[in-house]
Amino acid sequence: MKKYIVSICLSILSLASCSDWLDVKPKTTVDEEEIFSRELGFKEALTGIYIKMAATGLYGKELSYGFLDILGQRYQPSGIGTYQDELWYTFPSTKTEKYTKAVWGDMYNVIANVNNLLAYCDKKRDVFVTENYYQIIKGEALALRAFLHFDLLRMFGPVYKDNKTARRIAYRTVFSKDVKELQPSDVVADSIIADLKQAETLLKDTDPLNFEFPVAADEENLMEGDRFLVYRHKRMNLYAVKALLARVYLYTGNTTEAERYAREVIDSKLFNFVGNTADLLRSREIIFSVYIDDFDQQVENEFSTNGSYYVSDIEFLNEIFDVANDGTNDFRIRAGVSFDYSTYGVTLRKYKQTNMWASTEGTIVLIRLAEMYYILAECAADASTAAGYLNKVREARGVDAVTFAEDKRLNEIEKEYRKEFYGEGQLFFFYKRLAYPTFLHCPLQEMTEKNYMFSWPDNEVLFGKTNE
Repeated sequence: MKKYIVSICLSILSLASCSDWLDVKPKTTVDEEEIFSRELGFKEALTGIYIKMAATGLYGKELSYGFLDILGQRYQPSGIGTYQDELWYTFPSTKTEKYTKAVWGDMYNVIANVNNLLAYCDKKRDVFVTENYYQIIKGEALALRAFLHFDLLRMFGPVYKDNKTARRIAYRTVFSKDVKELQPSDVVADSIIADLKQAETLLKDTDPLNFEFPVAADEENLMEGDRFLVYRHKRMNLYAVKALLARVYLYTGNTTEAERYAREVIDSKLFNFVGNTADLLRSREIIFSVYIDDFDQQVENEFSTNGSYYVSDIEFLNEIFDVANDGTNDFRIRAGVSFDYSTYGVTLRKYKQTNMWASTEGTIVLIRLAEMYYILAECAADASTAAGYLNKVREARGVDAVTFAEDKRLNEIEKEYRKEFYGEGQLFFFYKRLAYPTFLHCPLQEMTEKNYMFSWPDNEVLFGKTNE
């Protein structure tokens, strides 16, 4: 996988380094005109955006297994200060402010790069010479803009179901340093959906949907087709757009559309549950992910009992995975498959790069198949139907089927979120969307909106605007 990312990035060196020219700094019109005077410039710009998203301050750590999963109460390390501290749910606080400030700036920085690319897509449409490149690049960029704004809304926004008109972020569509007034959250949500709908139209019938997963490097070398369009699971592909629409519609309370789009993803048959325990990331289930270069060193440093992301007391982990009821057959908790157990604690194996497949090395999953079944379970007309959807996933994970009454439906869905998305940052969003007053291992028993809503950087409090 690495050589496909690196080969695209290296080609930009004749113009500037990947990191330098993607920064939001004043640039001359001549520089930008040169960059976007060729189709290659658009490929490089889009690749650079994915690279920026994979930074450790964003999806390469803090918005996946890092800060968001600390808030989801996934870890219990010893000797470095507890994560079971109410200051983690105080915004701002000495625990949270450095994260929220950095995330706000970095996310809007990436959005600015996306907006610049989109502006030139139409301005320089005549430079696109390869069939479908214009539609694919513009479609991906629009969907990425929606994806980034949606996570900003989920983090900095209100509990949407209770306070959808709160003004917490601005939906930025222009590459500009000009300030923009914060918008009502439902207006932001409408803009997210509009961008995703446009992306869906552009990618329909143009996305090659190449979801290949070679195990070894020599198999990877035999892959056919345009190298820019391989590994669609690491790009904002058509079905990632549809899956994101399902996620957004569920967030806004439109269960009809959420169910429709979740079904479209499942019915495509492009994604299937994986029973091979050697396939740590469950490759065929990945709908969208990011690639992190040199991830092996990052994992070695952080996923050990000398790092920050482990569990020192096995009972803490057993409670997360409901071992008292489901036992340890579930391969999401199984020793030597999903976790390593020692006298010093339990560490996650999901991201270990030793013997990782060529197609999944350096990968962090941002949307996976199981979520579509959980969305259907939440939208189902009755508890029996909901249980059927949960059991599709449970069966694939080696767990017995479950039945429950209607008043236990959300409890059972919540348990599955705890198990399925360990190290992926989604659990905290589940709790916030449904305004849980507390949850497993949470230090607070009466969580309110303010305990879920990230704080703005100081300048945003002062001006009530975004100026990235």
